[in-house]
Amino acid sequence: DEVKNLSKLEGQLWIGMLQFLMSENCQRNYQLNSSNQASILKLRAHFHPQVLNQLPALVDLQRYLEELSLLQTASSRPPLILEQVPEFYTALENKCNGKWKDLAFKHYKEIFCMSKERMKKQADKFAATYDMDVMSDLLSEPPKCESCGEAAAKRCTSCQTSWYCGRECQVKHWPKHKESCKLIAKTMKDAKDLKAAEIRVVLELIDI
Repeated sequence: DEVKNLSKLEGQLWIGMLQFLMSENCQRNYQLNSSNQASILKLRAHFHPQVLNQLPALVDLQRYLEELSLLQTASSRPPLILEQVPEFYTALENKCNGKWKDLAFKHYKEIFCMSKERMKKQADKFAATYDMDVMSDLLSEPPKCESCGEAAAKRCTSCQTSWYCGRECQVKHWPKHKESCKLIAKTMKDAKDLKAAEIRVVLELIDI
């Protein structure tokens, strides 16, 4: 009867359980307790005659399970329970209890309803963040001349990225720097124009 035939997957599962439970390493190292013993013994309910007929090797596994059912095992340890304590949420709730509407209104005004003056201050702050003078101050080492490698005090006024110790080195390095200088300067100008356009759009939306 095709209904009683084991599928390939079912056969692989049975063979896997046979090799696992009957291996010496498993029987020597696997610590049995009342909980996992009961789980393993649930396999006995699936030993139908058609299973044993198609996989005779499972007779050894069936005998092992019968012997296992007679074995006295230690009781399982109580499960470890981990409780997540929301300390930050609890502290915030205690501090702001009864003030949620006021806080929501405050953030609504500051974030979603900025005034023109506040918007301009925010834009200036963003612009200052990407100011080349500010970024150069963050360098761990003083800048070096692109030409001779000595300490540099002057920077290319066009691209704002290359440093030189003096005009002589800058003129000497210009043939190599020319193309990259134009490209960087154009990129920075386009970025500034785009940022200015975005700020204008935001200011116009505030007026609506």
